[in-house]
Amino acid sequence: MPKAYILINCESGYESLVAKSIKSIDTALTCSIVYGIYDIIVEIIFDTLKQLEYIIKKRIRKISKIQFTMTLILFEFELK
Repeated sequence: MPKAYILINCESGYESLVAKSIKSIDTALTCSIVYGIYDIIVEIIFDTLKQLEYIIKKRIRKISKIQFTMTLILFEFELK
């Protein structure tokens, strides 16, 4: 099943509130508050790119206090 990482910036002080909201999304495998350029990293699974678009636009970006997201779609391959 395809995976993506969503990197999130939110308003300062609201990281825990945003993370709690994200954890209610059924396709979110992990949700971690981090230090650095981004505030939260979310690992999600999806079936189609349409589903991924829906999750990002209608579920994640609708959460109050989120300012910016960046999506990284995983491309898996074998290392030899």
